[in-house]
Amino acid sequence: MSVKNGINGWAGTILRINLTTGAITKEDTLPKYKPYIGGMGLGYKVIWDEVPLDTDPLGPDAKCVFAVGPLTASGVPCSGRMNITLLSCWSKGYSIVDAHMGGHIAHAFKYAGYDAMILEGQSDKPVYIKIEDEKVTIEDAAHLWGKGTFEANATLAKDNGPEFDVATIGPAGENLVPMSNIMTSFGNSGGAGIGALLGSKKVKGIAVRGTGAVKIARPVEVRELSNYMIRDLVGGNNNHTVPCHAQSWSEYVATNNRWQGAPGITWDKASKGPIDMGEQPSGQINVAALRCNKGVFDFGETAEKYTVKQGGCSSCPVRCYTEYEMDPLAEYDLPTHVSNTCMPIIKMLEWYPDHVDATTGEKVKSTHSFADDGDAKMILGGAGSRAADDYGVWCNYGNLYEDFNMAYTTGVLKDVADRLYPGEWETIPWDLMESGDPRWVVECYRRISTGEGLFADLGLGTYRLYEKWGMDDPAKNVAGVSFYDFVNAKNFNIGHNGYPRHHGPENCWQAGTLYSMMYNRDCMIHHLINFCSSGAPYNEIIKPVLEYFFGEGWTDAQKKYTPINANKIKLAKWAFIGKQWHDSATLCNWMYPMTISTAKKRNYIGDLDLDGKYMTAVTGEDYTREDQERDSERISQLLRVMTAVSFKLNLGSTNLRKDHDKVSEWVFDKEPNFKAFEEGTVKLDREDWEKSLDMWYEAMGWDKETGIPTRATLEKFDLGDCADKLEELGLI
Repeated sequence: MSVKNGINGWAGTILRINLTTGAITKEDTLPKYKPYIGGMGLGYKVIWDEVPLDTDPLGPDAKCVFAVGPLTASGVPCSGRMNITLLSCWSKGYSIVDAHMGGHIAHAFKYAGYDAMILEGQSDKPVYIKIEDEKVTIEDAAHLWGKGTFEANATLAKDNGPEFDVATIGPAGENLVPMSNIMTSFGNSGGAGIGALLGSKKVKGIAVRGTGAVKIARPVEVRELSNYMIRDLVGGNNNHTVPCHAQSWSEYVATNNRWQGAPGITWDKASKGPIDMGEQPSGQINVAALRCNKGVFDFGETAEKYTVKQGGCSSCPVRCYTEYEMDPLAEYDLPTHVSNTCMPIIKMLEWYPDHVDATTGEKVKSTHSFADDGDAKMILGGAGSRAADDYGVWCNYGNLYEDFNMAYTTGVLKDVADRLYPGEWETIPWDLMESGDPRWVVECYRRISTGEGLFADLGLGTYRLYEKWGMDDPAKNVAGVSFYDFVNAKNFNIGHNGYPRHHGPENCWQAGTLYSMMYNRDCMIHHLINFCSSGAPYNEIIKPVLEYFFGEGWTDAQKKYTPINANKIKLAKWAFIGKQWHDSATLCNWMYPMTISTAKKRNYIGDLDLDGKYMTAVTGEDYTREDQERDSERISQLLRVMTAVSFKLNLGSTNLRKDHDKVSEWVFDKEPNFKAFEEGTVKLDREDWEKSLDMWYEAMGWDKETGIPTRATLEKFDLGDCADKLEELGLI
């Protein structure tokens, strides 16, 4: 453990478990992995060194890496993250992807003495991994196989003791459904298909108890930095730094954002009676946890009626997970205790598209209110979120629901059912959907997780689904459109790779589009969305703060976009490589970086050097923002190399610009009454986009024609072996 081996920040040990042989070994983290920080960077390096990129993602030679970084469990706020690296079994190119998991298990893992765990091989029977400090065993999990994640997690905690943190897969992972995840705590998940990979290895989950500690070089400095961060910098969820409701101390009131706490906003079902959230002034540490009422942001004031409390991850003062007790679900014999913070709870209405009334032939809504007017989104969201988590289904940042909705409303779903699954349509309980019954969404997830016919295909993920159903080719589906390019409010596909944008052009202009294209799943970058859509006044806060840090021309007001320029490219690069930093350090990118402050006395200016200050205080080594950007760019270059190699080996592609970075046509064709760059639209311009790519590739040191890193760029970051591989494959 770190306190024993004398290393500051890092635990110093990597755990390797071979599920075929049962061998459990340990190796040093440093110095080999130090240039890759930890977390994501460490995982990328392991996969690059050990797993050929044409390996079957669910085969016996596939590996996955659970990893944390030097800041996790160090006392740094918002560091309760774990990164899980694997090969995709569902997106184009089957390249490198990551699952990102919160909760409490990352801290337990670090306290047990580990920076990473490499799982390799395959078990021939269901097992789980038990970690109790130095003692690591492979345990029988036959009694857990087939159970949902809530029961499996509870059983593991009961079997091993309440001090263990646990995480398990559900039936979706066991049945190798690509859209599957691993669940920990109560609503914290890691997605990207990790459930299917663990299912292929017969690993139901992990149970971790750590009694050690992380050695900190300058603990007093960490405490002072943390107090400063919570007092003067941090806001609500997504670091929204201006309250949404008027408070006596605040100079501004935001438009709708995630700082919903205010006098009169309550947790009505708190264990000891309703709690009024009151005011949460900047400058006071002990009120930060009352700022975020995500339920009110998602569902309006009706959510207060069902709110128990706000939950969150280890070491996080923000508490972004609303926990509910949704009484109306009891009438349907469904669990009433629900918690989630993002897509699985806010997008369930997509499972309830308008249907045609059999009597009148007219389109009618499939949803209705339950106890209060307009509460369908919340109640159906609660039922769906709980079911998705229990079955261990991952939604691909909402694409799962949107794919169903688009296929149903365009007639593609019925046509595919008739052609591929004759007779199944009549066995599906459409009456539950049409009556707005919450049991419908539970049934959808059950069918996906158990691999039943039509719904099993939805679990393949967008890329494989579109191939199978012909949704990628207008000539092959009854709607006559490419669903990648379809101009439709339900279409999130930023490209043709099988994953959606994660705050792209609709929020973050060309910059958001650029970094949304750089991954093999949704990018999960919040660097820009945290300020550009925070609801803070643009001219008074956002623009001057960004100009303070970056100079003029870096940012646009919402729906008032301007053509690409060099500073926008620099901002996009800052966000892109910064994401790798947060997933390697490991910090929460929903909160960091501290770009904008809550404090008027600071002119609302945040502190972009804070991350480096934490690294210095924790490790005892001088670590600047420049160091941070160098190390995270190394990881970013490795990501791009692995994407290029995967596309070559699996698709025969030699051009990422053409085959990976192709943007969907709806980005340019939406809002036809506007021209690009007119005030009021978020559509992009094709010529400007091509110029953006040219400038982006130049900034990243990539070939402009192919979008692949050059040898000079890779050698700059000590990645000469990557250049050798690209040359061997004829890619440079």
